[in-house]
Amino acid sequence: MANPVTLTALSPREAVADALYRCILGIDSNNRDLFESACLKNESMTVVAGPITIEGWTAISEFFLRVFVLVTTHITSNIRIELKDGADTASLTAHALAYHVRPDDALKPEDTSYTASCLYFIDLVKDSNDGLWKIKKWEINVLWTTGDRAVVHG
Repeated sequence: MANPVTLTALSPREAVADALYRCILGIDSNNRDLFESACLKNESMTVVAGPITIEGWTAISEFFLRVFVLVTTHITSNIRIELKDGADTASLTAHALAYHVRPDDALKPEDTSYTASCLYFIDLVKDSNDGLWKIKKWEINVLWTTGDRAVVHG
């Protein structure tokens, strides 16, 4: 089944959450177009992961090149959305478990993965061009990790 960028009949709150879903489904399915549809692709976008701050779409896109070569699974839950009626900005929080494996290790019986438990804090804007919600700022608060950090961080 293809992963369409737009879905029909989403409520405003579901449309905000869909930005997160497009982002992580794009990563996990190696669908760069779907991932990018969830991002505010300009120099005001920011990703903060612990002590690392990545500013601007050019740098963020380059950073995610490392992630797109991996086999990943991101599981999110406890999504809470702040959205005022008619607003073009929103925020959400979510819990996430992110599993990362090198492609050559994906089916090995021994564990060669890197797993991170995180809290996401995301600010979003509604794109007036396509009507989709886009991530403007994504703060990733890593709570704990297990495994080989070099899988993601080299």
